[in-house]
Amino acid sequence: MNANARIRLTMLAVAIAAGLASCSSSADDAVREQMRDTLVQSKQTGEPSANLDKPSGQSDEDSSREAAQTGQNAPFTALPPESEPLSLIAEIPDRDIRLYGAPDGVVLQVGEHVQAFEWDYMTPRGIMPVMHAADYDADGEEELAIDLHIGSGTGIAVDELHIVEFDETDRMEDHVFAESDYLAQLEEQLKFRVVSRDRDVLGEITVGSRTHHVNLAAFASEEYGKILDRLIYGSIVWFEASPQKLTAEIAVGVGIEAFATPQYIGTVQADVTYRNGRFYLRNIAFEPYPEYIVS
Repeated sequence: MNANARIRLTMLAVAIAAGLASCSSSADDAVREQMRDTLVQSKQTGEPSANLDKPSGQSDEDSSREAAQTGQNAPFTALPPESEPLSLIAEIPDRDIRLYGAPDGVVLQVGEHVQAFEWDYMTPRGIMPVMHAADYDADGEEELAIDLHIGSGTGIAVDELHIVEFDETDRMEDHVFAESDYLAQLEEQLKFRVVSRDRDVLGEITVGSRTHHVNLAAFASEEYGKILDRLIYGSIVWFEASPQKLTAEIAVGVGIEAFATPQYIGTVQADVTYRNGRFYLRNIAFEPYPEYIVS
């Protein structure tokens, strides 16, 4: 973000602090769940084809864009006339906690305290942020968990998880579960290799002490080239924040020489724990898509 954009975002935060106004809106959990169902439950055809380059059903998701935005962008009217309008994108009304979308980021209001953050928070699919308050690190004080949808496109759906520590002063300390962090944890915990068994080509995935096999026969063809001995993830990532827990669900693919994009064979589910500003994936489990289960 350049200096002028940062100044504009800071001025918006100051304007809100100078004159808070009330308006109503809510995060659109239903649209987020619809998108999750479309991508996670999409089935690739059993016969390798161009459809294997991406999960099916994505064209239907774009139709949810209008529904996701309907009624969700109530402008913040307390700003001076020369200011660009803000949109209320998430809130916890009984705690007087609100998150506003701004042209160059977001503005977070906790009671009388306001702070601007340089966050991406929206894509053309219109998936609204989700925000909850709970004691996620068991330190006796509540934190804010904010789940933002920051990436969308063909075969792409990416959430970003933030924890904001706050108190009765104006302190708001942001911690983000960086992509490099959770991908490194997955690389350490998941092992993969291609094996042959009774003329079948299988993928062997080891997660901790558990080993899973997936049927890769659909890709075993000279036409498609070599099946690479590594898993691919990072293009489809969901986080879910609730007052009870934080979780992650990440699509897992294999690399095929003839395809530019991963061929998704299942998902990894995990609990997300937060301690001292760091995030950890716990209880990691792999779930294959039905068409790749070894009978």
